[in-house]
Amino acid sequence: MVSAIGESSELSEAVLKEILDLYKDIRELSDEEILSSSSDKSKKLFLKLDALITQDLDSCAVSILLNKQELEPIFVNLNRFRNLYTVKLETGYAKEVLASQSPWDVLEEFPFYKNYLKLVRTEYEGFGLKVGDKIFFLGSGPLPLTLIVFFKYHGVKGTGIEQNSDRAKLSIETLDKLGLSKEITIVNGSHFSMNPIDFLDPDTGIKALVIAAQAEPKKEILDYFLKVMPSGCKISYRIYEKGLMKLLNRDFLLDLPEGYREYKRIRPEPPAYNTVIFLEKKSNYSGVPE
Repeated sequence: MVSAIGESSELSEAVLKEILDLYKDIRELSDEEILSSSSDKSKKLFLKLDALITQDLDSCAVSILLNKQELEPIFVNLNRFRNLYTVKLETGYAKEVLASQSPWDVLEEFPFYKNYLKLVRTEYEGFGLKVGDKIFFLGSGPLPLTLIVFFKYHGVKGTGIEQNSDRAKLSIETLDKLGLSKEITIVNGSHFSMNPIDFLDPDTGIKALVIAAQAEPKKEILDYFLKVMPSGCKISYRIYEKGLMKLLNRDFLLDLPEGYREYKRIRPEPPAYNTVIFLEKKSNYSGVPE
């Protein structure tokens, strides 16, 4: 037992050195440099970071790193970089789709396309959806792959909510290029853009709400939906809780707001990284803390 702890400690120190080396390079990059630079520096750093956080690391070694409070600002900065580079990657592919004579071929070359196939199937089955159902997706981004995969492979229509106006515009153009504008719509807004009529109007036919891993802050979002959703409405949100992925997204520590019941939790199977948590609003929730 002592030997195992010692090995985990040594492993965590080796990983810590990798983290700090990455941080030294990443902290120098501004948001604009990450999003707009034509240099391949960000790409190389992203690939190094992705390789680091997806390795199969001993849980004890991960715990040692998680308990180092002084590393919290470093993890926040690495997460900032990863989120921004993901936006850059999606933006680049969206523009390639628009410029291509074979837009679907380009779309399917997206590096994490197979991840989305697995992730969306998990949510489709977890919600018990069927062809013709509709969903909301909060945090749809410049390339709304979740919504695209939901419709192409499962016949589920959707509305995406995207806070950034430029990204919302690009995603609308991308959907038009793919011939999906009638099945998928994009709204430029945030969770505050949604109101009770979105859930209660039978014409909308909304069966569930999906919250993207990068949609933040999760607690504020979930608290707001308690106010506008009817009882029994279903939500899923995506978190990272495997290995070093935990270091870059702390939503796995989220205390679920009173008023929700977690009815299912599906952990990732390759190539997906996300655990999907399924919630529903309690039927007896009055808005008054118990």
